[in-house]
Amino acid sequence: MSRDGQDNICILVTGANSGLGFSICCRLADEFLSSHPDPLHTLTVIFTTRSARKAQDTQKRLEAHLRAAAPSLSAAARVQFVPENVDLGDLVSVRDLSRRLVRTLSKLDAIVLNAGIGGWSGIDWPRAIWGVCTDLMQQVTWPTFKISPVGVVTDKQTDEKEDEPPLGATFCANVFGHYMLAHNVASLLKRGSNGPGRIVWVSSIEATTKAFDVEDIQGLRNATPYESSKALTDILALTSNLPSTAPWAVDSFLQSDPGVPDVTPNMYVSHPGICATAIVPLALPLVYAMVAAFWLARMLGSPWHTLSTYTGAASPVFLALSPQDAIDAADAPYHQAGGGRPKWGSSASRLGRGSVVCTEIDGWGYGGVVGGAVVEADRLRRRKRGAVDLTREEREKFEELGRQCWKQMEELRVKWESILDRAEARRQV
Repeated sequence: MSRDGQDNICILVTGANSGLGFSICCRLADEFLSSHPDPLHTLTVIFTTRSARKAQDTQKRLEAHLRAAAPSLSAAARVQFVPENVDLGDLVSVRDLSRRLVRTLSKLDAIVLNAGIGGWSGIDWPRAIWGVCTDLMQQVTWPTFKISPVGVVTDKQTDEKEDEPPLGATFCANVFGHYMLAHNVASLLKRGSNGPGRIVWVSSIEATTKAFDVEDIQGLRNATPYESSKALTDILALTSNLPSTAPWAVDSFLQSDPGVPDVTPNMYVSHPGICATAIVPLALPLVYAMVAAFWLARMLGSPWHTLSTYTGAASPVFLALSPQDAIDAADAPYHQAGGGRPKWGSSASRLGRGSVVCTEIDGWGYGGVVGGAVVEADRLRRRKRGAVDLTREEREKFEELGRQCWKQMEELRVKWESILDRAEARRQV
C-alpha cells in the first residue's frame, strides 16, 4: 500500500473527499515538503472516502494540487496519496478497513479523525435572521438556530436476527466509528517513525459540555447531537493521559498486542475554527450570505473565522506532522502551570493570516489551568460571552466526566466487538 522505512511518514486522514478533510491532505503535503527538505524523506497520506468513485476523484484532485504546489517533480514524487474506503457509521466497514491497514502497513505515524456528519435537518430561519442581525458574533460562532432530529440511529450493523442495542447515527459517525478504528490500529501507532504515533481528533468550536449528558452518551435524547458528539470528543482526548482514566484509556483502549512496543500513542484534539463548508447544505445565494457574515465577524475581531478550509486545516496538520518536541513546547506553558493538554484550534487574523492557538472550553479553561490564561496571546484573544476562569471544582468535575466517559466507551466497544464477532462467526459456518 505505501512506502516502508523510518524515513517515510505515514498518516491516515478520514473523510477526505471534500471540505476540511481534503484541505488537511493538501496541507500535509505542502507542509511536509517545506519542513522535510531531505530527498530521502517521503510522506504517505492514506485518505478515506465512502465510495470507490469518490476515492478516484479525490486522488486526482489531490495529485493535481501536489503537481501545482510542489517546487519540482522530484519533490512531488516524495508524496504519495493512497485511497481507502470506509463508512464510519458502519462498524463492519470500520473493522474491514482496520484489518486491511494492519495487514498492509508496518506502522502509522498519525491518524486524523476528521470524517463526520452534522445530523441537522434544517434551520430555524426566523431565529437565524434575528440572531445574525442582532448578535452577529455570537450567532455565527456558536449558533442556536440549527435544527436536529432527536433519536436518529444507524442502520442495523449486522445481518443477524438478534436484537442490537441502538447506536446513535451522529454519535457513531463522529465518535464511535473513529473510536473503534483507533483502537484497532493502535498497534501500528506504537511503531511510529519517531516514537509513539498520534491520534488527532477533529472537534468543533461549538463543542460544549453544556450540550452533553453523560447519562445519554450517544445523544439519543439530545436535541443537539452534533454538539454533544463534539463535546464527547473533547472530553475523551483531553482526559486520555490522566491517571483517573488510565484503566480504560491506556490499559484497555490502547492496550499492547504481543510483539508490539510497549509505548502509548499520544491523543490530541483540534478544531478548524469556522470554515465555509457544505456541512449545512444551503442554496447558492445563502452560501454567499454565510461567507459575508463570517468575513464580517472576522473584521469585528473574531479569531475563529478561518473561512478557508485550508486555513482551518492548520491545527490538525500541526498536531499530525510536527516534531514531538514542537508539540511538547507548545503544551509546556500549560503543563508548567499545573494544567494538561490544550485544545488546539485554527485561528485567523483580520487579514486572514492563519495560526494555531489554544482554545478555551467549558470545564477545562485554557489547557486545564486553574484560573485565568497563562499565555499572553490567550489573554488578549476575544472570549466567548459568559466565559469564566476555570475553578478547581470545575476542573475536578471535568476529570470525573472524563473517567465516566472512558469507562462507558470501553464498555460499549467491548459489547459491539462481541456482537460483530458473533455475526462474523455465523457467516463463516
